[in-house]
Amino acid sequence: MLVKPFVAFLVLVGTGIAASAGAEEASMLLYQVQEPGLEPYASRVIVTRQYLRMDDGGGEGDFVLFDRAKRNIFSVNHDDRTVFAIPARPVEIDPPMALERRAENIPANGGMPEVAGQKPKHHRLLVNGGECYNVVTVSGVLTDAVVALGEFREVLAGEHARILPHVPADMQLPCDLALNTFAPKWQLEYGLPIQEWDSSGKGQALLDFDPEFEAEESLFHLPGGYRHYGSGE
Repeated sequence: MLVKPFVAFLVLVGTGIAASAGAEEASMLLYQVQEPGLEPYASRVIVTRQYLRMDDGGGEGDFVLFDRAKRNIFSVNHDDRTVFAIPARPVEIDPPMALERRAENIPANGGMPEVAGQKPKHHRLLVNGGECYNVVTVSGVLTDAVVALGEFREVLAGEHARILPHVPADMQLPCDLALNTFAPKWQLEYGLPIQEWDSSGKGQALLDFDPEFEAEESLFHLPGGYRHYGSGE
């Protein structure tokens, strides 16, 4: 059963939020995230040739920094004054069950506006015959950001594979295994996601983007004096 999209997406279409002062050339995506039982919240993605940063839209809160060259993810928690590192690891295990993936193209809602001159396309992703995920995308828009998001998800997939042997069998779900471990770039194969959601209604919608965002160089620095630790420790 198709889950109804949770927000009217693209309230702003590429108008750009106020650019930060600085010299780092970047692209910026601003999403609104919704999870059942929580108030919607902002998630900003800033992409440069070297880094991908995820935060709440400001420069002072907790954030995730991905070094694209070294393929390391760093999660910064200011309250604990910690930096949690996830290194790149290959996925060297086989899926614990068969994962038959299939995608269906669904006629997009006629009210969806074009994004950067591209018409959105709706894809329903199915695993083992069951609906897994819905993603509405546009192709040819912010392609480097899409690549960076794929790189980021590949590193997360390696971490998921590392802990999978410790996950009880009854908690290993086909959709989760496919999207997060064994096909982590699946929803990105069709272009830039402008709206995506799972069967529980959790997902996000693109509110704004800026392909010429001027990001402060300090946004890509890890704070000094914090305790560093890594996955597996």
